[in-house]
Amino acid sequence: MPPGRKILGLDIARTIAIALAMLNHSFIATNVWKDFFEPKPQIAFVVRLATPMFIILFGALLEVVYRNRERRDGLQSVTARLFERALLCWLLYALTLIPLLWTGRTSVTSAIFGALLAGKIPLSDILRYYTILFFLAPLLLFARNRWGLLPLLTASTAFLLLHPVLVLLPAPPPNFAHYAPARLADLLLGLGDAVAGPSVLHSLFFVAVGMFIGWLLGEDRSPDVSVRKGVTRRFLLLGASLSFGAFATFFMGPEEVTTETAAGMVLRNANHPFYFFCGALGTTVIVALCRFVRADRPGLRYATFLGRRSLFTFAAGNAFLILVTQDYGAAIPHRLLLSGLFFLTVVGLAMLYDIIMQPGAATSRIRLVRTASRGWQAMTAPVNRLLRAGAAKLTALVSWAPIFPQPEVQKS
Repeated sequence: MPPGRKILGLDIARTIAIALAMLNHSFIATNVWKDFFEPKPQIAFVVRLATPMFIILFGALLEVVYRNRERRDGLQSVTARLFERALLCWLLYALTLIPLLWTGRTSVTSAIFGALLAGKIPLSDILRYYTILFFLAPLLLFARNRWGLLPLLTASTAFLLLHPVLVLLPAPPPNFAHYAPARLADLLLGLGDAVAGPSVLHSLFFVAVGMFIGWLLGEDRSPDVSVRKGVTRRFLLLGASLSFGAFATFFMGPEEVTTETAAGMVLRNANHPFYFFCGALGTTVIVALCRFVRADRPGLRYATFLGRRSLFTFAAGNAFLILVTQDYGAAIPHRLLLSGLFFLTVVGLAMLYDIIMQPGAATSRIRLVRTASRGWQAMTAPVNRLLRAGAAKLTALVSWAPIFPQPEVQKS
């Protein structure tokens, strides 16, 4: 891939991930996923690649975008930006509670736990992961710069392979008295079964793989043809390593690896290593193939707007789908059509957002576009200022941490 096209490949991969996620959620909204697609493991496996893809692409984003900024502006400056993104993801995650409360599908108590990341908000888990991962990102960048990618990959892989031991560790009972500790222990560490997997700690394997992929995409920009050929070989080596990992952990217990458990939620919720190796392998294949898409293909920019606007699409799309979720009681073909209509509505929302977010939208000759763009900017500007100020304060609070360069104290 010639220089300057690495972001295109990530945009395409992100577009695939968000399309899979919103398609899945559209099927869930009409319950056609459970009644029609869940018994078809091949389809379920492909659609559920969205979660590994999102987390791996987060790692690639760290390597491709934020590590370059860190080298240019310093870790403390980048930390403020990362914390701002974390707060934005948290805000979008918390706002998803509004349609749940509006439709009476959750209580105020559950909503409070949800806002504190200790509850369960349907369809929106990836925003919770992104919130936590963006807060952890400065540590990940520090570790990557200090020790390199190989130790990160090795350590995260070794942790996965401890699965037979980790499942024996005790977890807080998931009753009301221990509700928050039980859910946080499962969410962060994978202890117990209070929430759905994968845990944040286990997901660091996905992040490490993503950072490695991001590094490969950076090498792919080299004008040297031999270097770019080397990238292809490394992608093949990564794919072979992940395939071997999947084969080696196929026989690992205590959960049984079958077509149904791999395509369903059993292995994911259990944080089984096979789920991680397969998810990473599928994502690696998709990203590797995206490298060969030419940037000058007509209409490509319009085809990837979902990838560029993935955060808005996920938040607004899920809010809409929560509002329309109900027991429709219709035949499966009718619910399939309804799910398709819901999916197209989500795509339409993302398309409208993409239009008003274009650089020249605020001065567009089309009055409706101009008005919508200015209205959106007026509404979001105060929120962005608050997020920026909050991120700056959080960064100042942690500025003492040894990962940041400390000012030298002059001796008298």
